[in-house]
Amino acid sequence: MSTTNGRRILMAGCGDLGTRLGLRLVDQGHRVIGLRRRVAELPEAFETIAMDLSRLGAPERGGADDPVRSDPRLDALDAVVITLTPDEPTRDGYERSYLHGLRGLARVLGSQPGRVILVSSTRVLAEDPTRVITEDAPLAPGSGPGEILAAAESEAAELFDHVTIVRPAGIYGPGRTRLIDSVRRGQRFNHQRWTNRIHRDDLVRGLERLALGSEPPNLVHAVDSQPAQMGEVAAFIADRLGVPVPGHVEDEKPGGKRIDGTRFRALVGELGYPTYRDGFASMLTATA
Repeated sequence: MSTTNGRRILMAGCGDLGTRLGLRLVDQGHRVIGLRRRVAELPEAFETIAMDLSRLGAPERGGADDPVRSDPRLDALDAVVITLTPDEPTRDGYERSYLHGLRGLARVLGSQPGRVILVSSTRVLAEDPTRVITEDAPLAPGSGPGEILAAAESEAAELFDHVTIVRPAGIYGPGRTRLIDSVRRGQRFNHQRWTNRIHRDDLVRGLERLALGSEPPNLVHAVDSQPAQMGEVAAFIADRLGVPVPGHVEDEKPGGKRIDGTRFRALVGELGYPTYRDGFASMLTATA
């Protein structure tokens, strides 16, 4: 859609992921627009639009007699990358941010973008530690945020013509130290629970490929190459920290998911952090 070599790409939400991705795109000569409620902290290299998409997409704003004045920069976009964040970790919070946010975005866009990339979550998948889950698995969210995320995926497919859904699991990396902090505190875990994760920098590389590639897939699970049980991960972190391995929770049972990352690795190529060991070792070395 762009008439120059650089593409026009909107970061809708534009928190940590959108900002990291946008900076990579700017370095390659693309025009990046950051859209979020508060734009003061966005890089000077971005064009910025201060807008509350969840408010614009709320049910009471949905009538045909309630026009929205759009920004002309939201027309003829080559790509839109949607990285929304709930204002609270509840079903209602996810509904406001994702469902209302997607509807608000559709209302303010001047035309259909060349492609839309929605960052969702593996929460939309059922827990089943007995098998490896690929992109062919059906949606099976539980109630709460997972249910809303599944609805948001369907909503995006209805609102936009060309959509890729990205489902990350367990995003970690610089500034995302919750698991490390929990191990340091000695928080108990279900050691038999299967977990999946992706380093933030590898996820950003995947989003870049989707934004710029010629034939992006419709769906990709953004996970690294090694699902692992929680006890194994906690023990690795504890060893690096020099603290005792956290204990087991009561009535511990197998659970969680083992998600296949083959499609993501085909998209990105060699991961910077192929397993949790690589990523957490890097983080702990940097903070030592």
